[in-house]
Amino acid sequence: MGRLLEHQDLQAALTQSQEELERARQQIAELESLLAELPGIFERKFSQRLEPILERQRLLSAENERLQQGHPQLKPQSLERDEPLILPLQSERGARVRPLWPEAA
Repeated sequence: MGRLLEHQDLQAALTQSQEELERARQQIAELESLLAELPGIFERKFSQRLEPILERQRLLSAENERLQQGHPQLKPQSLERDEPLILPLQSERGARVRPLWPEAA
């Protein structure tokens, strides 16, 4: 009779372990499914947050264009110049001009 109880206890423990294993496998499958969805979730969230920023940029660009059409002198000039930019020397106002680089001896 003792062996029968021991066998039944082992059988119950085995059944319980198999049920726990099945629950763990189901949980792993659910987590893997969720993990597979994460990139799409992040992409949608990023797009949702980016949308108002892009709309604001579009509106600012349109407003900038409108302002430039009303005031042509506000249009940015090309960074490329035919002639170098020459700034007035401060020494003309009595200030001492200091070289940007030390002169070679």
